[in-house]
Amino acid sequence: MADRDERNRAASEARELDLNSPGFLEHEFESYRVLREQLPIARAEKLGPVAGTAGGAWFLTRYDDVAQVLRDPERFSSEAKIAPIRPWIPQQVDPPAQTSYRRILNARFTPAAASELEPRILEHAEQLVDAMLAQDEFEFVSSFADPFPTVIFCELMGFPTQDHERLMDWKNALMHNSDGHVRGREVAKEMLRALDVDLEEGQPLPPDAVLKLQVDVVTQLYAYFARLLDERRAEPRDDLITALLEARYDDERPLSQEELEDYMLLLFMGGLDTVASTLGLVVRHFAEHPSERREFASLMEDPERVADAIEELVRFHAIVTPPRRLTRDLAFHGALFRRDDTVLCSTPAANHDPDQFPEPERLRFDRHPNRHLGFGLGPHRCLGIHLARRELRIGLQVLHRRLPDYRLHPQRPPLAFGGMKGMGSLWLVKG
Repeated sequence: MADRDERNRAASEARELDLNSPGFLEHEFESYRVLREQLPIARAEKLGPVAGTAGGAWFLTRYDDVAQVLRDPERFSSEAKIAPIRPWIPQQVDPPAQTSYRRILNARFTPAAASELEPRILEHAEQLVDAMLAQDEFEFVSSFADPFPTVIFCELMGFPTQDHERLMDWKNALMHNSDGHVRGREVAKEMLRALDVDLEEGQPLPPDAVLKLQVDVVTQLYAYFARLLDERRAEPRDDLITALLEARYDDERPLSQEELEDYMLLLFMGGLDTVASTLGLVVRHFAEHPSERREFASLMEDPERVADAIEELVRFHAIVTPPRRLTRDLAFHGALFRRDDTVLCSTPAANHDPDQFPEPERLRFDRHPNRHLGFGLGPHRCLGIHLARRELRIGLQVLHRRLPDYRLHPQRPPLAFGGMKGMGSLWLVKG
């Protein structure tokens, strides 16, 4: 009887699964546990819009299943048809083309290249923390988590300093218009009103309005990128924009205008969002679990131990659920996938699979081995992994050197968002 109840519960979880629901994160890992144990390859009808389809998607929660899909671009394509205008390069392109595109910037994202940026990352972190701690209470996302990686990556990319706030607003409107991100929703509504879209107060943004917004934001970004590309053609600099202009696809030809803009769009989204989201989740966790915060602070000056700790924090707080599209009919561990079906690979669920990670709900800063999927896996593993690790380490070190004790604001509860997870608002107080 208990097994039947658990199976029915899993079926209900799959039927109602909505990663963007405000309430989902309150029971996220319990939902993953039930699905992993009872229905690890689940048909989730409400996840169709997330996957760019109207008919739902397959949702995977086991580590081995997620890893298998991410390693197999031949059967599970990254061309998942979720981009509002054109596929993002190289994320939504499959090998061998993806390999050729990725090779263009590999040298710019090596460990050595990230090390060269470390003094600037440290300087910027200290400046932001100084300003933030001038107040006894502060909102961490807008004061630190969002601007910290944004400014660093904008400098690396070659985006003008005066444009950083506008770029953050574009990013939040594009990626966080409906998931609980406070600024993302505000900017989205402002942009939709400018497009003469009628919105009902207090209601979710309609899917057609979201699509219209995304197309408008990407169109604006393409125009912005085109202007910068023209400027670099006239006056090259030591930045990623110039590097893309000078690159040769397979050492044979320059990138087309569309390829340049699509590559820049992906770099823009990855460079401005992922570290910010992870920082918000980590700091909220530390505010709620002071013993783990103190443990991290006690080890963070040891280079080897803090490197292990960052990997564990990325495992614990994985944020992405990448989609894949079936290239053929396929029997997959008892499920029958059809060509063009969408599979969603939950790295948060996979990273909490007890078959791969003993005591997965516990932060173990010395966890070995730690083959987490927080940075992805296979050909699409995060290009900026070395930069992201340094930004996370330095940001958390600087914060906890200056503010070893903090807690959640008693009157302003934290607001998390799902989908591509993070914190929309995180008010903290000292001590």
